Amino acid sequence: MTRQFISRTDIDPGSIFCVGKNYPEHAREMLTWESGTPNHEDIRPEEEPIIFMKPGSALGRRDRTSIPALDGRPMSENLHYEVELVLLIGRDADSVGIDEASSCIAGYGVGLDMTLRDVQLEAKKSGNPWLKSKGFRNSALVSDFVTPETAGPWEELSISLRRNGHLVQHSPVSRMTFSPVYLVHYLSTIYGVRKGDLVFTGTPSGVGKTEASDRLDAVLESGIGKEHAPATLVTLEATVI
Repeated sequence: MTRQFISRTDIDPGSIFCVGKNYPEHAREMLTWESGTPNHEDIRPEEEPIIFMKPGSALGRRDRTSIPALDGRPMSENLHYEVELVLLIGRDADSVGIDEASSCIAGYGVGLDMTLRDVQLEAKKSGNPWLKSKGFRNSALVSDFVTPETAGPWEELSISLRRNGHLVQHSPVSRMTFSPVYLVHYLSTIYGVRKGDLVFTGTPSGVGKTEASDRLDAVLESGIGKEHAPATLVTLEATVI
């Protein structure tokens, strides 16, 4: 079968939806940071997705990211990587059912949700919004996208990230609390989705701090659970500057 791709240069999202704590192990990771002590308790699944947004200007076009500065002053000391499956919405949709939701997904890609972790944790502690920690310029990096026909069932997809050649994150997409089709159902019902929107579906455990000149290699694979080796669908090669 010929692989069908959608170039990221052709997308212009009106909305970039993001899902928080969609992998239980990352939810445990976040509790450890927020409390300052290791958390070994079972994580109770969220009753509904945790949604936040990035502005369209957060979408990076040159595979480079960095800590933003205001008047020469860096806004953070702790820039984290988070690898994620990214959905490309293919049509306008409002209140679609789960059975219909897959028809709204035009493509699957891999992305990086870059996060100013110290800024985020301080905002949470103060009870303030944390847009700055997630929505700065070049905080949303994405690969090209493959069509669902090329990708195969979402249950057989996996995502991974290497930092300077060392594997730091890897997970089957099936470990998500809320599946891609449920997320489209939910987002279309609460907010409405539009053609070209992106959905960052959450990150697995293993997120961590970056340093200047780091290379981040993200991969989306298919064929998990099959007898043959998983096949690479798309990659994203990014640099921290």
